[in-house]
Amino acid sequence: MSNPRIFVNPKSGSIRVTGTVDLVDADGNILETVENIKFCGCGQSKEKPLCDGSHKGLTKE
Repeated sequence: MSNPRIFVNPKSGSIRVTGTVDLVDADGNILETVENIKFCGCGQSKEKPLCDGSHKGLTKE
């Protein structure tokens, strides 16, 4: 596994992980190994917990 990096977008709240990471369940079992994954932080994604870009349609008050 590479050394992943985590970036949190302060505007959308999305979390982008670059590099290779294992997604594990509560028991520590590897469910999937992925590269460059992005998680939803705005709550609008239809692909939760993954980000689908829905935050781009949100407007700031």
